[in-house]
Amino acid sequence: MATPEEHTEMLRLLRENNDLAQQNNKLLRTLYRHSVIGFITRVIWFIILIGLPFALYFTILEPYFEAFGSNYGTFRAGIGEIPGLKGLEQMMQYFEHGTGTSSGQ
Repeated sequence: MATPEEHTEMLRLLRENNDLAQQNNKLLRTLYRHSVIGFITRVIWFIILIGLPFALYFTILEPYFEAFGSNYGTFRAGIGEIPGLKGLEQMMQYFEHGTGTSSGQ
């Protein structure tokens, strides 16, 4: 049979064990919360890193590229009308269709 001193010692150890388990549970919940927040932050960061260039292109840069493209077509048509610069037009067509192909030489 257990003596009253052993009984009180066991009760004290059980309470201490319960307190340690509760502290451990708090720490584990905090670690889990931080890991979830870190994961979500990383996902958002990678979405920004991957999506920001596309968003910048479609919202800011695309109108400038489209404007440049239409001006290039106008420039090319104007070059074709200048007498004596037909060779420049042919050279531009050659570079447009591929510089790596040979022309039968």
